[in-house]
Amino acid sequence: MGRYILSFGVFSMLFFSCSNNDAADKITDNKPAAEKRMDSITSQIAKARELQETGSYKEAFTIADAMLKKYPGQLDALSIKSEILKAQGKGQEALTLLEKAYSLQPRDKELAYDLAYEYADAKSPKALSLTDTLLKYDKTETIARAWYIKGTYYNNLGNETEALRYFDSSNLADYNFIDAYLDKGQILLRQKKYSQALRAFATGQKVSPATADFYFWVAKTQEAMGNRQDAKTNYERAYALDKTMSEAKEAAERL
Repeated sequence: MGRYILSFGVFSMLFFSCSNNDAADKITDNKPAAEKRMDSITSQIAKARELQETGSYKEAFTIADAMLKKYPGQLDALSIKSEILKAQGKGQEALTLLEKAYSLQPRDKELAYDLAYEYADAKSPKALSLTDTLLKYDKTETIARAWYIKGTYYNNLGNETEALRYFDSSNLADYNFIDAYLDKGQILLRQKKYSQALRAFATGQKVSPATADFYFWVAKTQEAMGNRQDAKTNYERAYALDKTMSEAKEAAERL
């Protein structure tokens, strides 16, 4: 008797499972065409991002390219292609794609910041006009990025005085913006202003104690000052935090 009850139960579960699957299929089939299309775009972009992050640039580029043939204004696909081109050393092509994306969506704040940084990296004065626009309209802490981009532009041109001024403005806007401390410290180290450089790096360490770069640059500064033992200790700390930092490991071994 129990065997038949079990069989009936299994049959019932299979029946209802199949019924539920059929119902789910019908729900999926009844999705509006626009919603199905968005699901497809989302999954393709996610796949391209995953491939990009694992270094499979060719496959990621192919997916993004196919997306853009269907939807020429797809911002994520444009962004992926731009990032891959930059990673491949094709800076101008990457910049052109970002400019296209920005022209399609000029109100996208993140896109504007990305483009401004690329302008600064390319030593283009367009970085200044775009950051001026961001400074005018961005009323949040992210405004620190606009000041930092201005500093980066001048730093790339070799104008260290202006670069330092804007890095300071960045940290006034957001005390926790660590990139400004790092770049400021490196300029001061180049200028052999060792105490000031150490102060900049130390502030960055206080904000982000797990960032290996700060220990590395503290060590570089200490080495330049002739403090070999402390430099060695900080090179070792940098390498302990980031095992890809082979330069820190080699420096510690050298000392």
